[in-house]
Amino acid sequence: MTTYLPLSAVRCPLSAVRCPLSAGRPSGPGLIPCLVAAFLDLTRLSLSGNLGTLTSAAALNQLPQLQGLTVRDLFGMEPSDCLLPRHVPEVEDVSLYGIPVDYAAAMRKTWRPHVRHGVELDVRGARKPEWVAANAANPLRDWDGREHIPRTGYRKAVAQYEATRDAFLSEVTSGEQHGNIAEIGRAFGAAFNTLDSRTRFIETVEREELFDALDFLAEEAQTTAGRDLSAARAALIEGVDSIRDW
Repeated sequence: MTTYLPLSAVRCPLSAVRCPLSAGRPSGPGLIPCLVAAFLDLTRLSLSGNLGTLTSAAALNQLPQLQGLTVRDLFGMEPSDCLLPRHVPEVEDVSLYGIPVDYAAAMRKTWRPHVRHGVELDVRGARKPEWVAANAANPLRDWDGREHIPRTGYRKAVAQYEATRDAFLSEVTSGEQHGNIAEIGRAFGAAFNTLDSRTRFIETVEREELFDALDFLAEEAQTTAGRDLSAARAALIEGVDSIRDW
């Protein structure tokens, strides 16, 4: 059985738990130890965040029946937090993505010798602190290193997103009628048509992420403008839809 719940809601014994950690918030020095204490018989654990901070990860070594661990988009772990085979001998798979580079290296070094004994090890998306700081407000950051997205395509995608964000913010704070918003959307859609025509990389997930990115920039602009921008957002999306072929 798999249950989705915030870490603070841990009360009853289960065999598998998924815990989303809030974006940018630390898990708290006692949160992971409390989780471990509540789930001594835990066999599978998935921890995910949105550039969240995970502390006291070494406490996971106190789960002797742990078979699988997944950690995604969480930071704050150090090499000393490494999961150790001698403490968790039942582990069958370890999947890490979007984690600190030093922690990733330590986990690879620790678990790679056990791959020959059947452990599935997947460590990708190791990030330096500079990357985390630079991408905190980048809704397309997950594209960085994604297997089917070219490096140049990623850089151009981020540049286009930033140009669209700046143009949209300038338009909605100009005090005018915002007649150019649909054109800003068309420019966004056309730019990604061109990018995708070179190397087809915009699939269903990427398409959804592009629209999520537009929602993100509209929400940012609304906060800055201090007023409802629902109509402006709708015009932006309408402009994108009028020209996109992805």
